[in-house]
Amino acid sequence: MTTSRVRAVAAFGAMLAALGAEGCSDGDAHVDDGHSHDSGTVADSGAVTDSGAVTDRGATASDITIRFAAKVGDAPFRCGATFEGVGTTGGQWRPTDFRFYVHDLRVVTAAGEAPVTLRQDGRWQHESVALLDFEDRSGQCANGTTDTNAQVVGTLAAGTTGPITALRFRLGVPFALNHANSATAPSPLNLSTLWWNWQGGYKFARIDGQVANAMNPMATDWYIHIGSTGCDGTAMGGVTRCAEPNRVEVELAGFDPARNTVVADLGRLLSGSDVRVSAGAPGCMSGLADPECPAVLRGFGITVAGTPGAQNFFRVE
Repeated sequence: MTTSRVRAVAAFGAMLAALGAEGCSDGDAHVDDGHSHDSGTVADSGAVTDSGAVTDRGATASDITIRFAAKVGDAPFRCGATFEGVGTTGGQWRPTDFRFYVHDLRVVTAAGEAPVTLRQDGRWQHESVALLDFEDRSGQCANGTTDTNAQVVGTLAAGTTGPITALRFRLGVPFALNHANSATAPSPLNLSTLWWNWQGGYKFARIDGQVANAMNPMATDWYIHIGSTGCDGTAMGGVTRCAEPNRVEVELAGFDPARNTVVADLGRLLSGSDVRVSAGAPGCMSGLADPECPAVLRGFGITVAGTPGAQNFFRVE
């Protein structure tokens, strides 16, 4: 602690003592340091472990940054690259898009679950929803924007204690925001390329590419568009339910925001898919009747025909 800060603390203590003499309680004042680090942890508001996790956040909210990355197996995602060995038949994947929405982020400590309140930045985050965007409109990635986003930034409520041991979130857009018009929605819900229609709502994930292999040397489109299907309603905003919501609850154990990144791995997601073929629409458009969809949906953790999925798209690194 610097000399100036020691003096400031001493002066503040003297002031509290004077107030106490006049009958004020200790709860009438507190110190709000507010110092934060890029790792998303607050150092001066409480005790810090060797990992950088805050164990006593005190009486003020603390900042948290959750980092994401996109990969195809062990290779970092990049527009313009060609990724080998994708799918059951080892196709060559040439990406054209890689974006997805998440919402309802929570961390887990020894004291229980604590929600992450998102910073309302007017660009990547709105209410409880954040858009992760890894394409930069270079190479064959022509649908998106030049800007990218690989993090979610928010705060943990005052009094959240204990090191963070797990992360929970949902893939997709919550029902209350999903069935609207993207033309009038706030960012990041204003992207027409991530919107199907008012009835189906948004594409929770859009991961597109072109695939080539020895049996099919001419690259063909293979899309992954995940969203709600079987939605009712007869007018904009009139949807009351969807037969297949397709929102995914994800839990990642062993997650420390100071050390770890959430990796979205297309290679693992397509590990059970033969990307050489596509019956009807290219790839998976969330329809249960689409023969390419069951393996993809289960890889996201979605139950298909009564069989629970085994989430393998997200992992901790």
